[in-house]
Amino acid sequence: MAVIRCKGCTQEFNSEHHLVDAGALAAGALVGAWMGSEIGLAGGPWGAMAGTVPGAVVGGLLAYLGIRQLVKCPHCDKVFFV
Repeated sequence: MAVIRCKGCTQEFNSEHHLVDAGALAAGALVGAWMGSEIGLAGGPWGAMAGTVPGAVVGGLLAYLGIRQLVKCPHCDKVFFV
């Protein structure tokens, strides 16, 4: 666990004060599923499938990893990248 010094108020806090993880994951999964439903993925001799599920997985993962880089200071509520 890392100690972070806020750029706004110079207070220190631990790195567990991330923004909402579950909301970003759900939003990324929904957008990924919506964009994935527009494309198809070739499956070789077994045919093809819609890209809905892979799009949801990739979109959710990218959103989750992106939101983990943002922290919110519990003292002054400033949001910044780590």
